[in-house]
Amino acid sequence: GGWVAGTWSEDGKTFTPSEEWAVAKGQAFLVRDKDNSMLGRCTDEYQEFQNAEAFEFMDGIVKDGNLLYHTAGSLEEGRRVWILAQTPTSWTIKRKSGAEDKHHAFLNCMLGHSGHDGISLMPTDVRVVCANTAGFADMRAEKENLVFRIPHRGDIKGKLALAAKAIEVLAEQSIERREVLQGMAQAAMNTEEFIDFATSIFLWLDGNEGEVEEAVKKFYEKASPLSKTKMENKVAAVTSKFISGIGNEGNTMYDAVQGFSEYFDHFDIGSIQDKVKAGKKAAAAVRSSWLGAGAKRKALVYKRLHERLGK
Repeated sequence: GGWVAGTWSEDGKTFTPSEEWAVAKGQAFLVRDKDNSMLGRCTDEYQEFQNAEAFEFMDGIVKDGNLLYHTAGSLEEGRRVWILAQTPTSWTIKRKSGAEDKHHAFLNCMLGHSGHDGISLMPTDVRVVCANTAGFADMRAEKENLVFRIPHRGDIKGKLALAAKAIEVLAEQSIERREVLQGMAQAAMNTEEFIDFATSIFLWLDGNEGEVEEAVKKFYEKASPLSKTKMENKVAAVTSKFISGIGNEGNTMYDAVQGFSEYFDHFDIGSIQDKVKAGKKAAAAVRSSWLGAGAKRKALVYKRLHERLGK
């Protein structure tokens, strides 16, 4: 591997290479054969692992009857490929009203091709009534040891064989979350409380409840009219999901979790006529919900409500 020397045009659009190379020892590039596009940079210890090999691994589990393929796709121009598989496990959350919500346990296999992402296996749960992947944001799952990570080094297939055995352990560790969600389904939260809570989530606030309330108050006192309007619009949108989102009743912490999940997991592309633009928006939404700001905010929602539930 190495860096090619050359010059860029003044407008920054054209690169003219010279005949000289500046070699970077121990470095290499990841290039896709189909179109010669560069996906990332890595060390010479990097072991390639093709998408087909990831599916072969999942096939072995599916053939045993433990998993059922649900969906698969790619993000970031192929730098991340994911496979979502449904496990046989399901459970029901009972609400204060007596209504019931059914959830299925899923396994998300994420394969990175950027040079710094490996292979990760992560459990998540999907609420059947509206397909909310409210499950485990990556940052929270890692903290709770609910992510099995495999780097692109050494005996990858051997490590995957070990990962297959670890899946049962991951499933057992996720039971605690179900119990927490059941507690939230019985814990009251009215619309006024949710509006204040939602504002604090969009402001990325965490910690002591008194300090959070004071920070929200200061925001509305000092923010510009435009910032206030943007905040009010976001809070209004997620509040509508809390009150009347799919399957929601607008009166418990569980509705808060599912309201935020629906807000980040579902997106409207019906108004976009251009298929390319619609596809890009959909990809951006999935990336945010699973890997970006949406995932982190869902994790913050769960964390804050879990703490409030324990008081």
